[in-house]
Order: sequence, then structure tokens, then C-alpha cells
Amino acid sequence: MAKVSAEELAALVPCPVEDVRRFDELGLLDCENGQFDTSQAHVVRLMAGFEAAGLSLEVVARAMASQALSFPLGRFLGEPAEMTETYEQLGRRLGRSPELLRRLSVEVGLPPQSSDRIRSEDAEMLELIVARLERADDDELSRFARLYGGTIQRLVGSGLQFFDRAVREHIDSLDLPLDERDRLIYQKAGGFTELVSRIVPWLQRRHREHAVIEYIVSATEDFMEEHGFIPPQPRQPPAIAFLDLAGYTALAEEQGDEAAAALAADLATLVQHAAQSHGGRPVKWLGDGVMFYFADPAGAIRSGLELIERTEQAILVPARIGINAGAVVVQEGDYFGRTVNVASRIADYARAREVLVSDEAKQTAGADDVDFELVGDLKLKGLSRAVRVHRAVRPPG
Repeated sequence: MAKVSAEELAALVPCPVEDVRRFDELGLLDCENGQFDTSQAHVVRLMAGFEAAGLSLEVVARAMASQALSFPLGRFLGEPAEMTETYEQLGRRLGRSPELLRRLSVEVGLPPQSSDRIRSEDAEMLELIVARLERADDDELSRFARLYGGTIQRLVGSGLQFFDRAVREHIDSLDLPLDERDRLIYQKAGGFTELVSRIVPWLQRRHREHAVIEYIVSATEDFMEEHGFIPPQPRQPPAIAFLDLAGYTALAEEQGDEAAAALAADLATLVQHAAQSHGGRPVKWLGDGVMFYFADPAGAIRSGLELIERTEQAILVPARIGINAGAVVVQEGDYFGRTVNVASRIADYARAREVLVSDEAKQTAGADDVDFELVGDLKLKGLSRAVRVHRAVRPPG
């Protein structure tokens, strides 16, 4: 990394140059002949974060001097980008409102700068967004920013939590000197960063291949029908399923949050496989349960029966499942509408170890390998009309 002066380092952070000099005087920064490695910009931001949290920098400095603490952030944080222009200047250059550009920055999850300056890499990406989506209005651009920003924020946060539990806690349990443990943690953090930087674009490329083919098939079918090349085809509605763990709240109260979190992690592994093997996917996690999307109701019902059986075997906690089929509204990777609401209410009504399905799901499933027992026309909470519900079960034998 390049060497810079105190003034140049402060501009990279950005922060007052007095902060850089104060941190340097405390021994918190690596400085040689008045020159700083550019990676020290990350350390300056970290020290400012310590101060904001009320942590004494004098105490941090003593811990660093004794080699109990070190912060080689350059191992896994990239070269700090320069701030070459303001949002006002960027807006004039792009012919777009500076307010829109600030809004997009916030909605992708970037913290606002008090100086109103923008990093060169951030400006480059905002320019690319508005250029590639030039026909989108401001609200549509915001939805795009939230979609990708929120997803990546959750991914990064979850990845750090995984690293903390799967790597740092294991290293802390080793019988090693503090400085050796510290060195090992940062070494592993660098390797973890490299892994994530490679796995994310790989998975995005692989999932895009599947999603694009699926999208083209669906769009082509619509085009062929609309222009009379083929007669309208009967469409099977998608299905929404909700799985809820019976007794999850009691478990959390009795055994604590750690036990509940471990149970949720085991459930995640289980449901991912069961859903995918029947053409579905988990949409979101709901603390004590999961919401699924299935392209076909039969897959949802078969997956539900498998999950009921496997959940109690694997994690010793019974599940209950509600399934409905019908039109859904798709927005930012989530699903909305009456179909979703009914599935949720059916799951709330179900008892432990039950897979309850709406009449719509039963009629459109065509699942000859499943039997159904009529439960009745139920008046479910929050719904204006009664819903006919069936219990899905394995056939005898």
C-alpha cells in the first residue's frame, strides 16, 4: 500500500487531521518518518468508533503496546478509496439530482458523510446504476438500491457472525499466548475474506444462469400465447408454505438464546435441502419458522410431509406447516398477497406434526402419493372468508 502524509490520511478517512495526529501520539497508528500506510485509514475509523462507543483510547493504546491487541486491518480490508468529488458535483456531472444520489447511497446501506463527499468507487457505481437503469424513475431506482443493498448487508453481517462462532471462538479456546491467538485470528480473517470475495461472484453467476433460463422460458410462453402461436396453457399456481416450530419459544425461555440459535441453525440446513429437493426455496426466516415459495403445490405438500418427519428426528422439536396456492405479488425477492396471508393463518391454526393445506392447494396439486383428510371450513383470524382446509397425510402402508 502507498505511503501518505497525515493530511492525506485524514482526507482518505475523512476526518480532521488533528484526529490523525492525536491517534499517532497515543501510539495507535503505524508511522515512519511522518508517513503512514494507507491501510491506517481503516485504523483511524476504528479508533473513532472506539471513542464513539465510550472506550478509552489510552486503555486501547496500553493494550496495543503490550501486544495484547493489534489491528492489521490491511489484511482483509481493501485499499481505501479517495473522495474525489461531492454529491453536488456528481449530480451536475450526471445530470441527476444530488438528493437522489444521496438517497441511493443511503438505501444501498452506505453511511452518509458529514462532508458530503463521496468515494470514487461509490461515485462510479452510482453512475453505473443511473446509466444502466436510465428508464427507471427515482422510486424504482430506490427499490433497486434497497434490494441489493439490503441483501448484501444481511450477507456480510451474517458472515461475520459465522466467522465469530466458527473461527474466533475456537481460536480463543486454544491454549496459546494472547498475541499468538490475535495473530492467528487475523490470519484466518484474511483467508475468510478471500473465500467470501470468491464465493459471492461464483454463486451469483451460477444462480443467475438458472434464474435467467427460468425467466426466458416463462416470458417466451407468455409471448407465444399472447401472439397466438400456441393456445393458452392451463397454469399451475405457485404455493406458499409456512413452517413453525412448536415449542420454540418455550425452548428459548428454558435453555436460553444460544440453544434457540443453535436449533435455528440446524433447522436452516434441514429446510434448505428438503425445499430444494421438491422444487422450492426458503424465502425468509421468521425466528421460529420459515416461509417457502414453491412453483407447484404438489412440491410444497411433499416437502411439508418430509419436513414434519425429519424436523422432529433431527432437532427433537416438532413442526407444523400451512400451505396455500394461488397468485402472489413478487417484490424485492419477497412475496405478498392473500395467498401468503392465508398460508400463514393456516400454519397458525395447525397443531404440532400437522401439514394443513387449503382447498386451492389440494385441488391443483395432483399429488397421487398423498392422502387428504377434510378438516373443515375454518374461520381463521384476520380473514373475512372461511377457508376450506385439509390435512395432508402419507397413504397407508
